[in-house]
Amino acid sequence: MSKKNNAAAGAFEILKQLNGPLSVGIGTGSTTDCFTENFLPLLGEKIKSLYSSSDRTSELLLKLGFQVSEYKPNNMLDVYIDGADEVDDNLNLIKGGGGAHTNEKKLAKQAQRFICIVDDEKLVNTLGKFPLPIEIESEGSEEAISSLAQYSNKIIKRDGLSDNGNHLYDIHNFMIEDPLKIEHEVLSINGVVDVGIFSVDSPTTVVVGSDSGYRLIDS
Repeated sequence: MSKKNNAAAGAFEILKQLNGPLSVGIGTGSTTDCFTENFLPLLGEKIKSLYSSSDRTSELLLKLGFQVSEYKPNNMLDVYIDGADEVDDNLNLIKGGGGAHTNEKKLAKQAQRFICIVDDEKLVNTLGKFPLPIEIESEGSEEAISSLAQYSNKIIKRDGLSDNGNHLYDIHNFMIEDPLKIEHEVLSINGVVDVGIFSVDSPTTVVVGSDSGYRLIDS
């Protein structure tokens, strides 16, 4: 099996051991899609409700015959499952390669437990080789980009908008030594909706898929 499939299988084994019925949030990305397609249908009545982080994920869940519950700010989830673009030594993450990091962070922060599924190539000592995604409001984006220029001279705007109707940018050539500090700094910039640094407060398990299987790293 592929590394992604092995990581997804590890998440499945964790969920099998949890007492249900569970309220579960589903992230966005190829590894998460692997879990959703190959393992979520096997959990049956253990799932009480499903919450989606993006239009893309909602379409996949509906295609597989699942119902998607309406997001509400006060909802508490038992588990949130998602991938990551990078994971550092302290389990800080970069997410947002698919442009869904704002909604992903909302669900992750509402979950009692975050299960992050990645292949072993996503593990790094320091975040930043993968460009840092930023979601910025359409109005006032020039001011925000001017403030973000302190971190890098290479900030690239993506084609298309986020599911929330905002612009998406990627900061390149920016090694992030202190993710929590940078997250707070970027979020303080006018016009920034969210940044793809994840420092999740809830207990986190990273399931690392390899060619031979998977291993768990707990926070």
